[in-house]
Amino acid sequence: MRIDEKFNAKLLVEGNDDQHVIWAICEKYQVAESFDVIDAQSNSQVLRRLPVDLKQEGIKTVGVILDADQDLRNRWQSLRTSLERFGYELPEEPEPRGFVQNSGNLYPRIGIWLMPDNLQSGMLENFITSLIPPGDLLKPYVQQALLDIERQSIESRYNPEYHRAKAFIHTWLAWQKDPGTPMGLAITKTYLDHNAELCQRFVNWLNRLFSTP
Repeated sequence: MRIDEKFNAKLLVEGNDDQHVIWAICEKYQVAESFDVIDAQSNSQVLRRLPVDLKQEGIKTVGVILDADQDLRNRWQSLRTSLERFGYELPEEPEPRGFVQNSGNLYPRIGIWLMPDNLQSGMLENFITSLIPPGDLLKPYVQQALLDIERQSIESRYNPEYHRAKAFIHTWLAWQKDPGTPMGLAITKTYLDHNAELCQRFVNWLNRLFSTP
């Protein structure tokens, strides 16, 4: 995937980790290089940039990947409200397979994926955790380590409600053959299983959004 914006299709993501995860998945599945993956640098910047890109001349398709964070429904409703003024008709709830819709000839095709799976609150790190191979021997030890720390009530800025998914996957990655491997590279190195059902569902969404005429 290319970093410069030279395609007439864009995929807006929250950060560098998202960008590299998308590139790694696309490489594994040989997804056609037909869209730019844009690091907007935050979820608020994705939302701020989206209306601008929808009105940009020559753009045919715009995809959006956002973390659902603590409230999937609230995130979806904010997108729904923002896009309705462009003529898009979003359903009441996100679709498990990811949302894709045309808006006629005036605005681009739009696609939305809420991490991790369009069904529950969470983030990219929850999506990545679902790619840990079944029967992985380290996973229970990571879970136990986090539980032990949380039970001790050690004074720190770690908040299990908000940070557990990040703490889990980065601890697990720290215990791999190459400690601290970034999430995207962990897919490339096959520490993570890109054949997991959720990853396949995600790739199907990408193909529906960017490969369908």
